[in-house]
Amino acid sequence: MRSHWISRARRAFLKNFATLGGVTAAASLPPAVFQSQAQGRSTSESYSFLPWYTRSQTYKSLKQSSYDTSGGNHDSWPIEAGKTQEVFNQKGPGVITHIWFTIAAESRDYLKELVLRAWWDDEENPSVETPVGDFFGLNLGQNFIYQSAFLNCSAIRALNSYLRMPYRKSARLAITNEGSQRVGAFYSNIDFQSLAALPEDVLYLHAWYNQATPNVGTDKNWKENGDADHLKNVDGKHNYLYAEARGRGHLMGVTLGIWQNQDHWAGEGDDMIFIDDE
Repeated sequence: MRSHWISRARRAFLKNFATLGGVTAAASLPPAVFQSQAQGRSTSESYSFLPWYTRSQTYKSLKQSSYDTSGGNHDSWPIEAGKTQEVFNQKGPGVITHIWFTIAAESRDYLKELVLRAWWDDEENPSVETPVGDFFGLNLGQNFIYQSAFLNCSAIRALNSYLRMPYRKSARLAITNEGSQRVGAFYSNIDFQSLAALPEDVLYLHAWYNQATPNVGTDKNWKENGDADHLKNVDGKHNYLYAEARGRGHLMGVTLGIWQNQDHWAGEGDDMIFIDDE
């Protein structure tokens, strides 16, 4: 697996273009900006009207993918039943910025049978361990078109994640086929940035998978949704556990799928989030 570098000629062009752009921008700055600089305001404040892509950056944008190293068009990996395919391996510091997968598989349950694992900084146990479908929000093992802030699935079954995934020493991602049938083609593109350093307070991505089949219901003796209105949840005994973790961090979100066996249930329920043992 190789990182794709921009050619020298391309880099030179971008450098020259950026230089010219910088000169043009400086020459066309409104008087208010020059005045604010004279008053001692910081450069970032003075040029806050400029988008980030017009400024010089300190990282290198790179990619690792399933491209055909022979120069052909077979830009994917087959994954036999029971086998594991490494899809990303990089030394740090850096941050993964985008993951794109699309999959051609024989099994109709491949979104559950293919398991994504990710390890940060040479750790022994993965920080991410979840079926591919559940990680990308397809919890019921079927492809649906949807869009969210961090995840989406397109009409051509392209799975995208825009969650930032930083690492100091290393990052490794792998896909294991835990099904009984061969995956004919697993396509992968993972964009990342190579950095000189990460801030001290950087947090790492963790993804936890849980499933209850079946999940315990409070009462099965009802036919219509209104029949359960008298039921009370006073102790949370039968609550379904999304996740449980200790430490310092943020809850980024939950992808939840429910395959319900009770007719006429409207899917109503309360989300309960408990922080710091409250």
